[in-house]
Amino acid sequence: MIAPLSTAQADALESTMAKSTSPPQDAPIPSTPAQAEAIVQCIAARPWRRSAVDRATAADTAAKVNRAVAAGEPIEFSLPFGGYRGWHLPSAPDLDWAEVFWIDYLRSFGLRIAALHPPGVRISLSYVGGVMGWMNHLPEEDQDRYIDGLERLLAMRSTPRLDFQLVDHAEAEGGRAAVLALLQAREAAQPPPSQAELDRARRNLVWGDRREAAPPPEALVLQSARRCAVLMQLESRRTFNKYGPRLQLSHGRGASLSLHIGSCRSAIAQPWVSVGFLQWCPQQGEWIERLATGRAAWEQRALVSVEHPLSAISPALSDIPLVP
Repeated sequence: MIAPLSTAQADALESTMAKSTSPPQDAPIPSTPAQAEAIVQCIAARPWRRSAVDRATAADTAAKVNRAVAAGEPIEFSLPFGGYRGWHLPSAPDLDWAEVFWIDYLRSFGLRIAALHPPGVRISLSYVGGVMGWMNHLPEEDQDRYIDGLERLLAMRSTPRLDFQLVDHAEAEGGRAAVLALLQAREAAQPPPSQAELDRARRNLVWGDRREAAPPPEALVLQSARRCAVLMQLESRRTFNKYGPRLQLSHGRGASLSLHIGSCRSAIAQPWVSVGFLQWCPQQGEWIERLATGRAAWEQRALVSVEHPLSAISPALSDIPLVP
């Protein structure tokens, strides 16, 4: 049970819900377009940027911004992601507040740039469809259901000058069957995975019941890690995200030709394997968006029923988890 919210908490909750769920406002068209250098500085500014920008990424960012400015085209970003909801999470296979906070944060990032550049901003979330069952035993229908919900969320959070798109790299390879055949043919040549790759595979591998504590067999973990590495090396994926006109965004530190940004203002965790909730900050008098990845963390949240325009997208959006 949750204690009654104070007047300040209730008012702040209403404001937070409106910001993240009401039809979004578009960025104003600037009367004077900004120079490319100012746009580059805006893209790499803190607090959005979470780690230092290396020389190659800085040069890549400047070149692509200069190209977009000269051509009068939108500044384009790509953000590669899993394209599924973590199977062990309570809302799976549907999205929850983690994705809502994520897209709201990306909107805040993009709005500042669109306010400088008349053609606006386009952010593409890219994934590979039809390979999750082969890679980590996730049912294909679970991915399809998740993607359908996310597609509806993006449509409701897009505006003419800040557009979100979903891109399935399987289409560039001739479809899901074709990309799966390509990846299967490459698996045998894959070198042994690193410990970090094994740990990631162990977390993501669908194994038993959601409440089952027993770990998956190591042979399956090894197989999953190898297959994930093959997927990450897919040429169409890398070309789209890094080597075309788009600037790659990442929630992980250290990726080449990639800007490391947050997934909400208090987190850099991957939203599709996290649970979103709000935590009250008495010092600032506001609710802070947070992401949790551990079961103990999300089971301690209290749920409060809320009404808003996004509630039909996922059953998990009918209530908001709070930590007063």
